[in-house]
Amino acid sequence: MRKATFGLMAAGTLVASALLAAPAGAAGAPAAGAADAPARYASFEGRTLDLSGDWGAAKVCMVWKGRGVVECFRTESEQQARAAQLRSTSSSQQLLAACSTPLDLYQYANRGGRNLKFYDRGYWQNLSTYRFDNATSSYWTGACTAHLAENANGGGYWYPGDTGPNHIENSMRSGWDNRVSSIKID
Repeated sequence: MRKATFGLMAAGTLVASALLAAPAGAAGAPAAGAADAPARYASFEGRTLDLSGDWGAAKVCMVWKGRGVVECFRTESEQQARAAQLRSTSSSQQLLAACSTPLDLYQYANRGGRNLKFYDRGYWQNLSTYRFDNATSSYWTGACTAHLAENANGGGYWYPGDTGPNHIENSMRSGWDNRVSSIKID
């Protein structure tokens, strides 16, 4: 039984490593097709976390594809420290391709529950990739303007509320709770 468990963990680690090591295109954007690559695996405290299930002790996950990062943390302060470390070792091209503060999506109203953070600018990211499709009940845009769409790849209607810089929406407008399927940061 122990060998089987190790084998599954090793396979998950290989999948996560392959996803995190995907080459980036111009300006830090992922290579064609990489934006929709299944990234349901994240690094969490030295092991692989499957985002499609219960996040367990992980409460905050960040996606910074320009740095090849999908990582989860127990606390916001741990995530912020890691983001600062990544910024300090980023090239100017990587920094230009990212927002200085992330778009935060929250599972529940009033910024509660699981928190998924995005840094990369300039292209649509599908939330189904992170098993967060139709799971947003509140958000904080961070330093950049964001777009929230009801369908994959920016399709369908866009969220009609304020998505300008540094806006907090503690509950989605009527009809939009758990409706967002893709995001884009300008």
